[in-house]
Amino acid sequence: MRGRTCLYLLSLLASLSLPALGQGQEAAPEDESANVYMTGTEVRPTGPVHGDLVAAAGRISVDYGIDGDAVLAAGSVDVRGRVGGDLRIAGGFVTLTGRVRGEALVVAGSLAFGPDAEVGGRAWLAGGDVAVAGRFLHDVKVYARNVLVLGHVTGNVHLFGATIEVLPSARIDGNLTYVSNTPIKIHPGARVAGNVIREPGRLPTLRMPGWPPFRPLLMFGLLAAGALLLALFPRFTASAVQTVRASPLGSLGLGTAIFFSVPPVMLLLVITIIGIPIALMLAGLYAVALLAGFLVAAFFIGERLLRLGGQRAAAGGYWARVGMLAIALIILWLVRHVPYVGVLLILLALTIGLGAMALQAFSHYSTRT
Repeated sequence: MRGRTCLYLLSLLASLSLPALGQGQEAAPEDESANVYMTGTEVRPTGPVHGDLVAAAGRISVDYGIDGDAVLAAGSVDVRGRVGGDLRIAGGFVTLTGRVRGEALVVAGSLAFGPDAEVGGRAWLAGGDVAVAGRFLHDVKVYARNVLVLGHVTGNVHLFGATIEVLPSARIDGNLTYVSNTPIKIHPGARVAGNVIREPGRLPTLRMPGWPPFRPLLMFGLLAAGALLLALFPRFTASAVQTVRASPLGSLGLGTAIFFSVPPVMLLLVITIIGIPIALMLAGLYAVALLAGFLVAAFFIGERLLRLGGQRAAAGGYWARVGMLAIALIILWLVRHVPYVGVLLILLALTIGLGAMALQAFSHYSTRT
């Protein structure tokens, strides 16, 4: 019963970014007057949309016009077509080179506007890195770590960022107001018709005094969680590890789609207000799935260590596998501190483990049905 519940929850999580395993989606609406709803590993409308477009996927590309609003959530979003209404995007990497007649609300890890982009209404932008290019016909508000302004804004601009630069190509017809821990950098040639105002206040910085002493507790917690996972779901854990070995690329692809697609979906649910309870439930499930995916990757490393020692995983016994898990967690902790690539390697392990769990869940569900 417990194993079946776990499989169903993993299937639900994976289905948010992948309705058909291994298949993308390129579809045009059957009824051109209706709204369009799309999902898949990759979605790309094959023609104009004469209504609203709502899509969630690993990657979204919009090449044709949308007469209504667009609500998009994906790891990567590329909008080149015209949007006749408002634009709402939540994604990892977002580029916008088309024209938006209404307002734009975009939350992304990295956000860039092309030189031909245009937003007719107000723009509310948030992300890690935001480049404001093109033309904005109303006020612009940006919350980001790094902000670049190189376009034309006919209204007022309000910026919140750790580093803010206004490049020579920038034209701001209204006031420029900013909040930053460092002074703004305005390059020669940039034009601000109004006032440049620095509002009082400092951006919050994440500080965790006393964090190093808690690292052993974190390692012990991961080890305890792994031991519990192995004790409660031994067959599923073993099958997921076998999936990593048999299909590493498939596990990586599916895990990447889930990793980048679910957070934008949660953001969109929060934006709708009424979807907040679902977003909270999904956030909890997502956190558990990420932890389990990381542990599956660690179990895979532990199994390889057992094989190098001339012992099969099945013959090693429960405590032998827990011991190898402890060694694998130490190895991953050391890898985390490798300069430049350490974080990427940890992310790679996590996504592979997450994808392997989803593949195993799909396989088990398909077999039972």
